[in-house]
Amino acid sequence: MTRRCASKMLLPLAEVLDHITASASSCLQTWSKRALSSFKGVYSEAEQEMKRSNLFQLAPTADQHHTLRELGVNCAKLWNEVNYLHHQQYGNYLRLDWNPQLYKKYVPLVGSATAQQVVRKNNEAWRSFLALKRIQKRGQLPPTLKRVVPPGYWKRDGRYLLRMLFRCDSYHIRQGRVNLPHDLSIPFKGELKWAGKQGRLEVVWDSLSKKWRVFQSVQVKPIITPLGSKTCYIDLGVRNLATVWLTEWRQPIAYQSGRLLADWWYWTNRIARHQQRLVALNGRKKSKQLSRLYRIRKRRFRHAVATFARQLVKDLYRQGMSTIVIGELTGIRENSQHGRQGNAMVHNYWSHKYVADRLRWTAEEYGIRIRTISEAYTSQTCPRCGSRNTERILRRFKCLNCGLEAHRDAVGVVNMAARCGEYAVRPMVWPMLLHWDGCGWNRNNGMPTLERIIVEA
Repeated sequence: MTRRCASKMLLPLAEVLDHITASASSCLQTWSKRALSSFKGVYSEAEQEMKRSNLFQLAPTADQHHTLRELGVNCAKLWNEVNYLHHQQYGNYLRLDWNPQLYKKYVPLVGSATAQQVVRKNNEAWRSFLALKRIQKRGQLPPTLKRVVPPGYWKRDGRYLLRMLFRCDSYHIRQGRVNLPHDLSIPFKGELKWAGKQGRLEVVWDSLSKKWRVFQSVQVKPIITPLGSKTCYIDLGVRNLATVWLTEWRQPIAYQSGRLLADWWYWTNRIARHQQRLVALNGRKKSKQLSRLYRIRKRRFRHAVATFARQLVKDLYRQGMSTIVIGELTGIRENSQHGRQGNAMVHNYWSHKYVADRLRWTAEEYGIRIRTISEAYTSQTCPRCGSRNTERILRRFKCLNCGLEAHRDAVGVVNMAARCGEYAVRPMVWPMLLHWDGCGWNRNNGMPTLERIIVEA
């Protein structure tokens, strides 16, 4: 973290949570909670084991780099031949051969363990494809999948995709070096975040950064158990990345994504300008520079989401949370017409599944369960009188029946808690705003000047 970014951090989230909890009224009451089985969906349970990946970068010599390239080309050839065989069998309505003998000719080139892993990975891809076809035949395909296509080939623009697979017992990582078959002992850069039962190791050539990247799957067990049995409610959105509320709090917390959205639009406009130049100058539609711009935009967004999930879950753990409830957003993009910019934000910027997955992955490390409930009409229903005769302008919510004025996302998260049997006395429905500054989510200096209207008990 740079000094300039560190100086912008005004108040840590933990202190914000302590401030809100300390200001809670002593007359807080909760209705009896419904059974956890009443939730419509389960996003994750506290599993005994978690699957994680160690990511690091190899630093080979020139000879080792040449050897790795040869291995990568041979693995790509094996994958393509096995994949072509499966394509032919599938197209001719034949039973797929899960143990093709053609891989034997590649055993002297890549080794028996690596050849076995390549064939097994191809079999996994085809089994997944066939399972999706069966789901499609029943008419139960998720709305995010428009069509199901068979696995592709490890070749792009006339070049092989260099990728090697090593079985869990064919490699060792010791003292900053990765020992691979073919007498390869290569130093690596980075640190191993996870220690546990090692799984398959995948070495991939990154053609954009010209580096060898390694992905090691690891099975680990969570070593942290929740400190309490409280439940937290989170409403995911576009303008506010998440609105968080606990029944003890007098005021929800909203992670305002205005600056994050502005950064996304900046890189989107740079991508658009570069695409125009490509078409105007040489009639091309893609280039390495364009791929780098897409990668930068994605990584900057995911960095903010990862920081949000880690910061939030860590502080909720200190508050004694054991369950986090989030809204079910499946099919929310269907039939959504919000204009050019609105559709771009909903369909391209808002990766709500990634945000939910990131919360789930981080919560697993702290033994916290993630559950989902329906979000239908939560931001359209008055939390005081239950009427849907409401008016919504931008982020402002107004009930035309009782006159309540509030923030739409705060109303949504309070209604989510009410659906789960939670009820708070006089919560403030204008949230406390946290902003992204490039390094963390911190409290804003200027709070909204609109009059705060309290939900009556």
